[in-house]
Amino acid sequence: MSSADLETLARWRTIGVPHSEEVIELGRRVLDKGKGVMGDQEWALREQVAIAALDLGQHELSREQIKILRSKFPNSPRVRILDGLFFESQGRVDQAREIYEGLLKIDETNVSAHQRLISLTLSTTSTSTSTSTSNSSTHAEQTTIPLLLRYLDIFYSDPSGWSLLSELYCDLGMYVQSLDALGHLLAIQPWDENAVRRAGEVAYTHGDYQLSLKHLLRSLEMQGNESTGPAVNGRRTRTWWGIKLAVSRLLESSSSSSSSSNSNASSTPAVESTVPPEMRTTEKQLKLLDELATERLLAISAKGGKGVNLDVIRKVLGSSTAAAGEIIR
Repeated sequence: MSSADLETLARWRTIGVPHSEEVIELGRRVLDKGKGVMGDQEWALREQVAIAALDLGQHELSREQIKILRSKFPNSPRVRILDGLFFESQGRVDQAREIYEGLLKIDETNVSAHQRLISLTLSTTSTSTSTSTSNSSTHAEQTTIPLLLRYLDIFYSDPSGWSLLSELYCDLGMYVQSLDALGHLLAIQPWDENAVRRAGEVAYTHGDYQLSLKHLLRSLEMQGNESTGPAVNGRRTRTWWGIKLAVSRLLESSSSSSSSSNSNASSTPAVESTVPPEMRTTEKQLKLLDELATERLLAISAKGGKGVNLDVIRKVLGSSTAAAGEIIR
């Protein structure tokens, strides 16, 4: 047995790197040559090999490792999780769900059981999309979302849980609830620029353009200067387009409100903004932002090099290109 192999496997377990093929190769070699001399590391290694075998569809190897672990730890919740994973790999979702639910009845703080149950429900929801989109959405609302809420009631500080909850609500058109979930996410990770931008996009889809603009401008501020790399610059472009769209909607609303008041007609927005009136962006500020967004988007497009048709982009951006001075030719 090579101590280097054992150390490598232990390091992969610590950092959570799968490397399934390498784990099976090294793990079997270590188990064959070092059986009885590894101490407690043997059981963690067998668990690692069992999961890697499931990942590669090597069910017999996985079954063998789980059987050994079960004989050593007959009442271990971790071994029961492995049983559930084994059933999942064979498509026996009902048996897997029964295991996870049973574990939660014993201990509702079992993180792995919660996460596997949520993942299992999501996977069965996605496979049902081929039958009916509406049925799939109903299934997600009735099963996955309550499971997530139950999980987050116990493990509030899990940002990935709130992010997933926001996505599910958004998929169902429940934009207010989606924004609420993102609010919890930002309470945990206020530095998460991606979540701020998502909040702006969800608010836009919901029709709260003032709130959308606030979030998008904050996201732009968090992205820093333009020399931070292509990944950030790509997000910045998306954010500027979002700002442009939100500003355009608000200017249209302002224009229609003015014309309605002149004709003694009433005009109310489809969605009342949650931004207090005194904190809303004024029409003058909107016009300046519209010009700035147009200027920045034209400048970004000009950097795209050959194949970028600026005339088409100017047409998409609309009349504000003239106000921006058409600085890019």
